[in-house]
Amino acid sequence: MTTQAVDKAIAILKQFSTTEPQLGMSELARRLDLSKSTAHRLLGSLLKAGMVAQDPGTRRYMLGREAVQLGYTAIYSDPLLHVALPYLHYLAGQLSEAVYLAERRGLEAAPVLQVLSPIMQEQQGWYTTIPLHSTSAGKVLLAYSAEGVLQAVLDAGLVRDTEYTITDPAELRQELERVREQGYATCFEEATLGFNAIGVPLKNPEGQVVAALTIAGPSYRLTRDQAVASVEKLKAVSGEITRKVEALRRG
Repeated sequence: MTTQAVDKAIAILKQFSTTEPQLGMSELARRLDLSKSTAHRLLGSLLKAGMVAQDPGTRRYMLGREAVQLGYTAIYSDPLLHVALPYLHYLAGQLSEAVYLAERRGLEAAPVLQVLSPIMQEQQGWYTTIPLHSTSAGKVLLAYSAEGVLQAVLDAGLVRDTEYTITDPAELRQELERVREQGYATCFEEATLGFNAIGVPLKNPEGQVVAALTIAGPSYRLTRDQAVASVEKLKAVSGEITRKVEALRRG
């Protein structure tokens, strides 16, 4: 494959998501401005490599088993993700809510690990990118980002996701200052009506905030009081992950 072909193949893989797990060849070609013959050729190569699979009934494509294997390999190759995963399972079991780890990707937050609640009935698109200004994970990451990142978020506009979303720049700055002072960020129906979340920073061994550790759940179950009551447990686990990563690096 040429470099250009590789770039197009990667672009195809990135089109699949939890909200759109299956896509047809024509749809992929249209989205990526590819000819049908080019899309067919690239999908054929990806199919042969096991990176995509094809539904025999609908003939639509989905990510294949090899893509799944690469995902697991990525988790166990990254010291932070490898160490954090069992702690996410622990928190989900202890708090009976979904737990996820998110990193900043440009002007959005991206969940990189998640464990659903053992009693979870509601399904959320945890692996889609989420806003920095209206989510607990996003606010944690934004609070510890450079001023230039915050200004870029403000310049892009603070989208109102619900009636509770902070859309005033001055109010957001105050909120981020509060996050730094108290060491956690809340999201009480600011991103999605009926859902609450609370997150704490996760630092690398050098003391830099590299991720946000967050629990989230329906507001009727994860109430404001219950969310705040979980903060100390989240902070303790965050600190333990940092220590384990440092110990792993030292060998």
